Amino acid sequence: MNRIVLFFILILLTSTGFAQTKKQVIKDTVKGAIIKVHLTNRSQQPLKHEEIILASKDARKTYNLFTNNEGNASVKVEPGHNYIIKLKTIEDTTVYGNIDVPALEANESFPEPFSLNMTYEPAKHYVFHHLEFDNASAVLKAASYKELEQLVEYMQHKPDIKIEINGHTDNVGKEQANKMLSQQRADAVKYFLISKGIAEHRITTQGFGATQPIADNSTEEGRQKNRRTELRIL
Repeated sequence: MNRIVLFFILILLTSTGFAQTKKQVIKDTVKGAIIKVHLTNRSQQPLKHEEIILASKDARKTYNLFTNNEGNASVKVEPGHNYIIKLKTIEDTTVYGNIDVPALEANESFPEPFSLNMTYEPAKHYVFHHLEFDNASAVLKAASYKELEQLVEYMQHKPDIKIEINGHTDNVGKEQANKMLSQQRADAVKYFLISKGIAEHRITTQGFGATQPIADNSTEEGRQKNRRTELRIL
């Protein structure tokens, strides 16, 4: 899926949480570093049920955490790694920064958590990039399943969201037939999601036929772009 709405991501790094030199340490027998995250949108509203991934650059350690209703999350990570910070979106992960957690000597620990204050604006509009149907039909090809499974996982992690699936065609053929086909294709996506356990009331569909082109229908390249299925988060 290609993102239509670009993400606005701003990382506010606290001076105590992201110092690139070793923090003051105290004697302790517990190894580890606590990373606390607070995630909000541009209006400073907390973002709940967002998945944040911390992955060490050497690929030895990966941690997945989910924000609560207040936009907070925390995790204990292994010191001595630089962690790439990612945020899971519907179709992939967005990489926007990193945090260095220095190594500790024996019997040392960090006296306070590392703090991550993050501002993030989730996209509300996507175009499916790998959604394929049989020619002139609403039968999903197997190549579509991976992308739809990613959407299923996203909706499972965010049980409060509702979506609208919109179908579009090029202008080849009769207008009524195109509108019907676009509706049937949108419905096919809905039925796939329902078959995977997503509640029906969370999904609406609409077929627009050829009434909302995004490219020139006089060229094959343009017609291919117009034959699309879109997702809107409501």
